[in-house]
Amino acid sequence: MTSTGVCAGVALQPVMDIIDRVAIGYVALGRPEGCSESVGVIDAAITVAQHAGPAVVFVPLPEELLASSQFDLRERVRTLGAIPHEIAWTVQDTTAAKLGDLGAARVQELREAGFRLAVEDASLALLDRSLVAALRPDFVFLDRRVPGRLADDDIAKAELAATVAFVARLGGRLIARGITDSAEALAVAGLGVQYGVGSYLGAPVVLESSLAAPGDEVIAETWFRGRDVRIIEERGAALEAPLVLTALPVRDGMVVDGRTFARLLGEAARALQAEHDADRILRMSAELILQVMPVDRLAIFEADWQKNLLVPRIAAGPGMEGLAGMETSLNGGITGWAFARGLPYNCADTDTHPAASTIPGTERMAESLLAVPLVAGDHRMGMLDLWRDGLNRFDEEELERGALLGYILAAAWRNADLYAELERRAFTDGLTGLLNIRWWNEIAPREAAQSIRAGTEIGILLADLDDFKRINDLAGHAAGDAALRNVARALRLVMRQGDAVVRYGGEEFLIMLPNSNIDGGLRVAEAIRAALADLPRPAPDLPRVTASIGLALFPQHGRNLDEVARAADQAMYEVKRAGGDGALLTRSASAA
Repeated sequence: MTSTGVCAGVALQPVMDIIDRVAIGYVALGRPEGCSESVGVIDAAITVAQHAGPAVVFVPLPEELLASSQFDLRERVRTLGAIPHEIAWTVQDTTAAKLGDLGAARVQELREAGFRLAVEDASLALLDRSLVAALRPDFVFLDRRVPGRLADDDIAKAELAATVAFVARLGGRLIARGITDSAEALAVAGLGVQYGVGSYLGAPVVLESSLAAPGDEVIAETWFRGRDVRIIEERGAALEAPLVLTALPVRDGMVVDGRTFARLLGEAARALQAEHDADRILRMSAELILQVMPVDRLAIFEADWQKNLLVPRIAAGPGMEGLAGMETSLNGGITGWAFARGLPYNCADTDTHPAASTIPGTERMAESLLAVPLVAGDHRMGMLDLWRDGLNRFDEEELERGALLGYILAAAWRNADLYAELERRAFTDGLTGLLNIRWWNEIAPREAAQSIRAGTEIGILLADLDDFKRINDLAGHAAGDAALRNVARALRLVMRQGDAVVRYGGEEFLIMLPNSNIDGGLRVAEAIRAALADLPRPAPDLPRVTASIGLALFPQHGRNLDEVARAADQAMYEVKRAGGDGALLTRSASAA
């Protein structure tokens, strides 16, 4: 930067999923444009992060501040009211390369405090892989010249594919900068880069019109509420679905003519369109394929873009057990090669293909392979592999059949993913990301019935924030919204797997604890109070957020979960009348 102006604020430029066009975060840009006061950029970005959450805000961290023991980033974030894991401190690759002991120690401190780390302006040919391996950044921003080089530079394509695999295996995510049109977006996405930033994906947004630069969009704080945001999971999150091994059918005399194939294909398409569970779709598809195409082995892989892997989901045939322990990169082996190519491929001899590799526990053998990418629109879902023993065992008609089967499978799989996403949104509160009252109304009866069958109890906590109206009145509704989001995140952190957190009303939250008891419920209530005590104040002149919490159990305190929730609500009001910031077990008894 060359200007000496003072930064009074920031613009936020969206970081998007390139294909789905869903934001995962925002890059903080100093405003007025060209300003050089780094502390001003940091403070403004931290302040606006509480409105942008749960998206990650990428905040530039210059070398002099990273190395300064006098600049307490953790306290600054706490004071200004942001959440550490929604801040990604962004350092230039040149800064990261010359980190001294103090700088390296500070990076470690920031990680331990829950912050994320991003490295900026990584060029492909000059990427210091030992540095990336040492820092393990959560995000790596590519040099903005990379997308423009991919159109006619095969070396750049190879370098990018290798970089994607390297960063992904270390748990990081690549972000392409400078995406200006659809061709550049498709070019980087085709090589495995999932996220990007640039004028094509979204213009910078700014909260104050006086700070807007040409091309900025001026917004209100409420703009963030209407944005669809994908929450970036913690490092190492990946597909956890197990490999399903299925039996091959008896194939002696198996012949499927064109008419029979068409009939079975139509029946399968109708059945798959009616199914919304992805696991069942994969199993049903495997059964169909094995009915209409005699093969010696079959495998269906799912693309895990976060780890740059093809993960085996379905397998059939001898020796396929070895897939369970096999990691295949998105561009590794014949399967990865065909996935990157994006077209069905008939390999007459797998042993002579330059990308050939073997499944663990098996030996190279004379075999043929149909490798069919599973593509639905712009979404590459995975791969279908079909093997036969012997050379050149598939003909062109069978390649066409494999492509049709793959198309139907991919379309049904994508529809199931979309259905799951729509269902998730229908049951999700837009402001906090928690479950909503609709989820409670639909799921509560099932949970109660399951509890009765199993002979277990369900704990219900009702938590109502104390004096919440005061936050809205004195600090504004934007501060109130930020406080609600912060409370929601605190509640998630103290829940066990299987517990449910529902935004029950305006500032009221319901926590359902399956297979719990009185002692367990009270422990969770105290954990909630402790988590709220660690939250930043909604505003400097307001007290910290506290809650009144009531506890009741099913079936001890009600014939159904709604009755139990009312009993917990009564206990919560007793706490509130006593001054708030406490927890109490209901005195109600079941009418059963």
